[in-house]
Amino acid sequence: MPISIDEFKQTMRQWASGVTIVTMQADGFAHGLTVSGFLSLSLEPPLVLISIGQELYSHDLLGKSQAFAVNLLRADQQPLSDKFAGRWGDVDRFSGVTSHAETTGAPVLDDCAAWLDCRVVSTYQAGDHAIYIGEVVASGVNGASTPLLYWNGDYRSINNE
Repeated sequence: MPISIDEFKQTMRQWASGVTIVTMQADGFAHGLTVSGFLSLSLEPPLVLISIGQELYSHDLLGKSQAFAVNLLRADQQPLSDKFAGRWGDVDRFSGVTSHAETTGAPVLDDCAAWLDCRVVSTYQAGDHAIYIGEVVASGVNGASTPLLYWNGDYRSINNE
């Protein structure tokens, strides 16, 4: 028998992760959400993995678009993370945010630390989430910056002293 959801959450809060905004576009509609379920998977070919709840609109949109961008956030971008996490209520998440399209057409946020533009190559159902594996077809770094981290239920940053 597996552990309880509460016990799992409590334990996983001890794992620090970077904070990303995953964006996609289909049928003329752009969407994005804050995602901590992200990792580098392979160098050859360059692959990344994201995990998205199957009950989310993003899951349906990714099925249509077959492409996504991963936008890595800087330490000062907590408000942007909150906005795309839906903590600001029912607002246009892209309002006041500049973005552009690269190879796949997924919105790349202009003001993020770095980004990866990905084409979906595999999808797997895993419990209440779907795992999307994306081949990186374009990427960029927007200068040196400190990453935004999430640990123990709150945002954190690295102190480089």
